[in-house]
Amino acid sequence: MNKALRIGLIITVMLMSPFIGAVEFDDAQKCNEIKDDPDLTIQYCTTAILSGELSTENLVPVLTKRGFSYYRKRNFDRAISDFSAVIRLDPNIARIYIARGMAYDYSEQNYDETIDNFNSAIRLKPNNARYYNYRCWAFVVKGDAQSGLSDCNKSLELQPDNPGTLDSRGLAHFALGNYQIALKDYNKTIQLDSEAWSTHLNRARILEILGDTLQAEAGRKIARENAQGEEQYGIWLRNLEDAEKNNQHLRK
Repeated sequence: MNKALRIGLIITVMLMSPFIGAVEFDDAQKCNEIKDDPDLTIQYCTTAILSGELSTENLVPVLTKRGFSYYRKRNFDRAISDFSAVIRLDPNIARIYIARGMAYDYSEQNYDETIDNFNSAIRLKPNNARYYNYRCWAFVVKGDAQSGLSDCNKSLELQPDNPGTLDSRGLAHFALGNYQIALKDYNKTIQLDSEAWSTHLNRARILEILGDTLQAEAGRKIARENAQGEEQYGIWLRNLEDAEKNNQHLRK
């Protein structure tokens, strides 16, 4: 699944967090209300946290908001720290485990921690299709594409024809060497979402393996033109390489 899309989904979930119930402190209120300035959000959230005057009920949303602001700035170590603090205070917020799992991947490529966090989220929300998709992707890049395939199929049972999950399942089939089946998932993903640049990149790798170098190069060109910068393109290329390398023992 496109990582830029996953970051966008995480930020969207963050913006759905409830406002602080009884607003007693101006900094906490400003922390919670600011939408599009992560630096200013972090400033107000930090002042509110350091005051030592917030109740647990009010501290959880402030730490959550600051954690997502660090995440948005790609300061993943600090995001992990804030998400961990939230979990200690309230271990029943599924989206925080998802966010911490993503942050572990971005900061350390620590797939074990990523999967452990996704496991916790799924225990809390066992019918959330998106969470199974996230874990599918993590299993594949770690080197357990068969478990990933099971998770993607579960996700598609809950939410059929989701382009992000079809993309992830295509990666699982690719990692297992099921190239023609992967192409079907990638082609359907592109039909549903023509701007899914990571799908074009993954599809290009399969076409290259199958000997269609012209179409492969065209796919890579589309992916590079539509990725959010070279860093994002490089991150997804690394995931593709990890999926291929780490699943060699499973490939047919």
